[in-house]
Amino acid sequence: MKDSKGLGFFGKVFLWANCALCIALLISYLAPYTDPRKVWVIAFFGLAYPPLLLFNFIMIVYWMVRGRLYFLLSLITVIVGYKILLNNVGFRWNSNEPRTANSNAIRIMTYNAHEFKRYGSDNDISTKHEILQLIAENDPDVLGIQEFYTRKRGQYDMIDSIKKIMKSEFYYFEPFSVNYDQAEGMAIFSRYPIFNFGLIALSGKTTGNQCLFADIQKGDKKIRIYSMHLQSIRFEPEDYKYLGDVSKKGKANMSATKRLGSKLKAAFLKRAEQVYTVKDHAKQCPYPYIYSGDFNDTPASYAVNVMATGMKNTFREKGTGIGRTYNGDFPNYQIDYIMASPHFDVKGYQIIQKKLSDHYPVTADLLLK
Repeated sequence: MKDSKGLGFFGKVFLWANCALCIALLISYLAPYTDPRKVWVIAFFGLAYPPLLLFNFIMIVYWMVRGRLYFLLSLITVIVGYKILLNNVGFRWNSNEPRTANSNAIRIMTYNAHEFKRYGSDNDISTKHEILQLIAENDPDVLGIQEFYTRKRGQYDMIDSIKKIMKSEFYYFEPFSVNYDQAEGMAIFSRYPIFNFGLIALSGKTTGNQCLFADIQKGDKKIRIYSMHLQSIRFEPEDYKYLGDVSKKGKANMSATKRLGSKLKAAFLKRAEQVYTVKDHAKQCPYPYIYSGDFNDTPASYAVNVMATGMKNTFREKGTGIGRTYNGDFPNYQIDYIMASPHFDVKGYQIIQKKLSDHYPVTADLLLK
């Protein structure tokens, strides 16, 4: 190992950059525990956790290749945040257990279906059929769909199509936008009887950022399923175009950057409120319960950390590799989750990486103790 002297100009630049990256990564570790309604800027460091982690790994490799002990700067910083790392990356071979016919076993699927069309496209019959086939192949017992679209009749009567796939008449659909023959909203489909259901309002009545719950009867057991769509960032086409230009050309525009930052900040603040609304509702639940849906936030965020408190995060329990569930134009993070109360054991978890919607569907196999 060489001594620490004689780095040269570029070596010193890399060292200063390394120190800055370590500090930024350490700040990102505060994001899951810092309410953005009190200190909002830290939420942006949490959002930046994946690239910060990557750059720190690059620094580890760089200094090791140069034979310098400076690699310990980033290595120690990464190790300090191992809990957050494990929420983002599953360091295991596939540990899923075979699905069983146990009467206490249940498979949950959550899917932001983007109205059964490919992201940025109009209605597409082939995509609709592929999504229905995907649901049939994964055979969920309970299915929660965000950005659900249906018509009263015809080939886009999605309620009828999914009921046939589930071989069940049990469902709860809450429309947020309705006209004479079609509706958009959220839905829960169940193979088992639904004996109670309701809407937990998280935002305005016509927005899709809401939470549904359904109480199901599985044999002699009662289980509550929450399916939620937490606050969206609400980027417009011009915002996505700007992000694409920055990633391709590296040209930043101050006013556009400020506009995006403002939208992100507003979403951080709103989600911080919404998670407490859902958690307060669940505190009154007399049954084992499950959170599922599109949380619109990353594993290093305050909203996800609050939601996961006291719950079993199915990715953390059984996930493998990088938990990427979003595949749209914004950075591809894990933002869809299934979390179970301690009454359940997690037996399996899967992100189904088939690009139909702008989200990948997620399934989890649970066993009620």
